[in-house]
Amino acid sequence: MAWQREKYQETLEGLSGFFEECLEQDPHGTLQQIEGELKALYIRLDQDWTGRGPVGDTVQTATIAALERVRAQCLTRIDAR
Repeated sequence: MAWQREKYQETLEGLSGFFEECLEQDPHGTLQQIEGELKALYIRLDQDWTGRGPVGDTVQTATIAALERVRAQCLTRIDAR
């Protein structure tokens, strides 16, 4: 399923790039924002009663992966300061 890999990678890289500038300017604020969003996404992950389908599942798992990546970068930058 090449389209799933492509969609996953597109979402992962797009979100990571989106938060790049925020991460540089305010890692603490970005971390708070990311952690709140991750909390909501993890709750929604197991509540698929409406049936997201393969596209929705792919985007959601890629979004979680991207936000976890940004979260790790935030923590690294905060520890380095």
